[in-house]
Amino acid sequence: MTISDTIIDEGASVGILSSTAWQVLGSTSLVPITQNLLAFNKGTSQPLGILPKLPINLGGKIVYLNSMVVPGPLDYNLILGCHYVYDMGVIVSTFF
Repeated sequence: MTISDTIIDEGASVGILSSTAWQVLGSTSLVPITQNLLAFNKGTSQPLGILPKLPINLGGKIVYLNSMVVPGPLDYNLILGCHYVYDMGVIVSTFF
């Protein structure tokens, strides 16, 4: 399955999946979590849980990431954080 509206954010400390996308994926079981997320605007969000081992395919390589499921639709269905970069084994360039 393809999840549209995905962004790679090297500055994000966690992977985030919208509850809307999670429902499309079949609403599989989540691991409970009590940690709140702090947004850039200083607002907080209580995740519904963690979706363990979400398979991500990029360029023919599949990695399995844990993603926090947050309530409601987001601007992006999936935000891949810095752990994605490490699991893919890539080097991030800061030269623009």
